[in-house]
Order: sequence, then structure tokens, then C-alpha cells
Amino acid sequence: MKKSRIFATVVYFIFTFGIGVIFSLTLPGYFATFTVPAELISEALSEGDFITCLVLAEPIGFCRTPALHQEFEGGGGVILFETVTEVYDRDTSDDEEGQLTHGMLYRGYTGYVYGVAETYDVFAETNNKTSLKVTTVSGEERVLPLLDYDANGDGTKDGISTFTQSGFILLELRQSDVSSISSLAFTDRTGEAVFTAQAEKELAFQSQFFDCFGDVEAYNELVASLRKEGITSDESEKINEARKDYLKEVKSAVDKTSDCALNSSDQEIGVAPEYQAASEKIGKRANGKAIPFIIIYFVAIYIIADFLLGTHYIIKFFKWFLFKVCRIPHKEKKPALSDEVFGHDYYSMVTLKLDLTEVPEFGGSVEIKYTAGGEEFVFSLLKAEDYTATVRMKAGVYVNPFIDIDRTYAPVDLPDNLIVEGYQTEITVKIVRREV
Repeated sequence: MKKSRIFATVVYFIFTFGIGVIFSLTLPGYFATFTVPAELISEALSEGDFITCLVLAEPIGFCRTPALHQEFEGGGGVILFETVTEVYDRDTSDDEEGQLTHGMLYRGYTGYVYGVAETYDVFAETNNKTSLKVTTVSGEERVLPLLDYDANGDGTKDGISTFTQSGFILLELRQSDVSSISSLAFTDRTGEAVFTAQAEKELAFQSQFFDCFGDVEAYNELVASLRKEGITSDESEKINEARKDYLKEVKSAVDKTSDCALNSSDQEIGVAPEYQAASEKIGKRANGKAIPFIIIYFVAIYIIADFLLGTHYIIKFFKWFLFKVCRIPHKEKKPALSDEVFGHDYYSMVTLKLDLTEVPEFGGSVEIKYTAGGEEFVFSLLKAEDYTATVRMKAGVYVNPFIDIDRTYAPVDLPDNLIVEGYQTEITVKIVRREV
């Protein structure tokens, strides 16, 4: 193999294998974050497994008993659960609850609208009036947005991403959004109320579950204190101890409250069993999506390399399998010969040498045979003769090469067809060590 080809092969495999390693490390996480959860939620909603859907929304605490659940006449429905959620990445100074930031908690009702993909028309690029109208216990109506993406880039939101992609709408009604909930009305793109739901009881963010979290606002003040400039390490330690004490009290209260659960990465709080089961499903499915892609990728880069840069082992394998194993009859295609040279009946002195630069330790004998017209021509290559042999052969094409050599070694470029032309022909065959 020429040095330029060796260099190209090395560069190709370093580059492609590097990309393959990146795929191996990132694809499972990508699928687990961006595609699989929505698939599992959609499946769970169709099966009525609402708790799995709830824990995949990742509240830090939730009540397993629905606060509101109503099925619509045309199919589908809406369901809400009492939840307390932690802020993961938000830092907004003008929030109604007052600078919600990472680590703060907020009360809410979390759930889904499901089973209405065929009957709820919510996409429009102009004048889209899709919304959620919430009527409070006092009769006040609050309009909450549902649209969350801009399809045409004109600065106006046109649709609901989860509904377009997976057929469901994630709802999260926070205490800062509404003071209470009496009924819900879902309007379509024209502004017409298509679905409505009536709460059986007053939903005012007051219940045994919410009581378990005590003074959430005081806890959020502790979180905010950690972000103040000039805070000392002693002050930070005291605040963190106060946060831990609060969470211990919450855990103790939740453990004593029926149908309630906590879900946190904090080992003292623990992970809800429903979330643990859902996470295992996500991991399994994400790997199931990523692994076939990665395998196909590595197979593809090897095939490309073998055809463009390699020694065509794939083609040789299929030739061997079809013609040697399956014994499919075929006619050997002989290379075109030069009329000027082979038009004359003459002999050539053919010298065959071995290139042992990559296996300097080699010291055995080698025998190489070719055939033509039923006659065998043998090159006996010995160390004593510097692995060089010369045979007098008639000008022509010799086929069916065979090499007798120690199985530890193999030829790299032994010609399938030995073309003898001119009065002197010289062939060099490179010997390498077989890969184990």
C-alpha cells in the first residue's frame, strides 16, 4: 500500500472514529432528553397511566390523586394534579412571585390535555386566538397562553409544540397565574371555546399536600439569600443548613400524608418509585434508539474505507463465498493483453521477490504457484537466496495464485492475475503478519 494511501486511511479512521465516539457518548442522552420522554408520555396518556405522565413533568412533590379530571364528549380529556415544582434554570427579575430563580419552589396544578389531536385546531400563522381561560372561584376570568413556538419566524407564536409533535398539551397552572380554579375553557385558533372542564371542588392551592411544604416563600428567601453579593462562607453554610432542615420537615410531612410523594436528587429526600420506573424506561428506549444508529454508522465507515481506501476485503469475501463456498459457476475474466507484445510466441524471465520490511523476523520458506493451460509454475523462495526466484515462462496471463507460507504471515498484494509480458518481468510481493 502506498504511503499516501496509508496516510489517507489513518486520517480517515481517526476522524470517523472520533465522530463515532462522540455519537456513542451523546446520542443516548439526546434521545433521553428530547424524544423519548414525549413518546412515553403520549403512550402513557393513551393507556390512562397518568402518574407516569405526571412524574415525567418532574415536579419535586406531587399528590397522586387528581385534583381535576374530566373527559370530553368527543373523546380525550384534561387532568390536573397538585404539585410543587423546583425552578431549574429560570432567573427573571419581573416575575409576579418576585425573582424566581434556580432552586426556588412554587405551587401549581400540573397535568395534560390528551386525546384531542384530531378535534382541537390550534395552529394558525396569523391571528391565532388559542388560549386557556381559567375562571376563579370568585368568578374572575384569567386568559393564559398555550402557544409556545413561532413556525414562520415573524415574531408571533403559531402553535403548541408538544401538541403538534406528540398530540398532548402540558398544563402548569401556577399560584402566580391564578388565585384559584373553578372551571377551564380551551379555545381554538378562532377563539371559540371547544372544550370545558368544571372542578368538582375549589382549587385554591390549599390542601394537605400543599400544607406539607409549609412556608414556601420563606424557603425561597433562603435561596435568594445565597445569590446576594458579599455573602460569607459561614452565612452560606447557615443558609444551606436551614434549607436542609426545611426539606427534612417537608419529607416528614409528606411521608405522613396519604397519596403524596417527593422526587429529588437529594439522597435524604429520595426519588419517587414512579419516577425511577419511568427513568429506567427512558434509558432503555434511548439506548434502543442510539445503539442501532451507532452500529450502522461504524459499519458504514468501514465499508466506505474498504471500497475507497482499503484492499476490498468485502468484495473478496463475497467472491470467495459465492464461487468457492456456494460454487456458483463463473467464467474468469482475463485482462486485455497487448496485441503488440502477446502477438508473438516468446518467453520471458519472470523474477518474483518478497518484501519483508514489515516482518524482519521472518525466516521460513515460501512457495507461490500460478497456472495456465493446465500447467503449474512454481516459485520457491528461500532465505538463502534472499527470497528471490526466477522462472522462465511464456508470455501470457497466469491465474489461480496459491501461496504456501507460515499461517502467521500473509501476502498483501499477491496478483490474482500474473501478466507476463516483455522479456523480463519482475514482481514484488509484500509479506505482513496476520491480525489475530
